[in-house]
Amino acid sequence: MKKQLVCALLCGALCLTPTLAAGVEEKFPAVAEYPGFADVVTGSWYEAAAITCYEVGLMKGTNLGFEPGKVLSRAECVTIAARIREALTGKAIPGEKASPWYQGHVDYLKADAPADFDWSGLESTATRQDFLDFLALAVAGYEAQFPAINAIEALPDVADGKTVLWFYNAGILTGKDKYGTFDAAGSLSRAEGAAMVARLVREELRLSFTPESYAPFEAAYLTPGTVMFDTGVKADEFLITINNAITAWETTLGEDFNWHYVWTDGKSVLDHVKEDSLSALGVTAKQGTQAYQDFDVQVYYARYISITGETLAPAQGAAV
Repeated sequence: MKKQLVCALLCGALCLTPTLAAGVEEKFPAVAEYPGFADVVTGSWYEAAAITCYEVGLMKGTNLGFEPGKVLSRAECVTIAARIREALTGKAIPGEKASPWYQGHVDYLKADAPADFDWSGLESTATRQDFLDFLALAVAGYEAQFPAINAIEALPDVADGKTVLWFYNAGILTGKDKYGTFDAAGSLSRAEGAAMVARLVREELRLSFTPESYAPFEAAYLTPGTVMFDTGVKADEFLITINNAITAWETTLGEDFNWHYVWTDGKSVLDHVKEDSLSALGVTAKQGTQAYQDFDVQVYYARYISITGETLAPAQGAAV
C-alpha cells in the first residue's frame, strides 16, 4: 500500500504542480565551501556528486569524513529528503531540536505524506526502494521541474514501478547494470545516494540512458550474473556468444535455417551452435555448471522469438 500511495502522490501531483518563478538549480544554491574530504577520491565516479551535495547543504558528511562507502540508514534518507523538500517548497524545517535527532525531519515530511506511509525502523539500513520512496515524498508536487530525458517503459526486476521509472526517465537513476536492474532490496552507499541527489539538483549531471534488452535472460530463465562455467563465465557473456553463433548460422542458411540441417562436415546446426559457442568462450562442456547443463538452446531460442517477435538475423535467401 505504501508504494501505491507514494506512486499516486508522485504521479498524480502533476495536476497540482505550482508555477515556480525559479528553476530547480536556483533552488539549490551553494551554501557551503567543500572542505576536500580525504576519503573522496579525486577523479572517482562519485567525486562531483559528493562535492555538489556538500556545497548545497544536502549531505554534510560525518565526523569521519564523507564516508562514501558507508551504507545509508532510513533516518539519513529522511533527513536528505526533508532538506530537498525544504529547498523546493521554501517552507523551513522547524529549527527546534527533537529527539531522536531525525524526528524533526520525519515530522516535516509527514505533513505532506500519505497517512499510512511506513515510518518504522528508521535507524535500520535503507534499501534502494526506501531511498526512492523518500525522494518521491521530497519532490511530490514539483515533478514538472524534472522533465523526462529518457523513455524507459520497463525494467527487468520491477513489476509495477511508475515511481521508479519516473526517476529513471528523469535521468536521476540508471540502475546497477546496463540492463537497468533496479535491485529494490539492495542497500545504498552514501556515494550512490549522493549521485542520485546531485543529479536531482543539477541538470547537467542527469544521465541519458537506454537499457539493453533483457529478453535473452527472460528467455533463458537466467540472470546476467548466473555463473555458467567454473571458469567464471556468466550468463551475460554466454548468451551474447550463443546469440552470435545462432545469428551466424541464420545468416548463412537464410530460410533453410533448421536446427537439424546437416552442414558439409556432417554436423548439425545445433551441434555447431553449441560447439562454436564453447570455442568462442574458451571452455568445454565438462566445465559447465548446473545452469549450463540445464540450458536448452532450442527452447531458449523459441522463447526468445516468442518474447521479441523476431529472429536474431533478418530472413534472407540461402547462401550455401
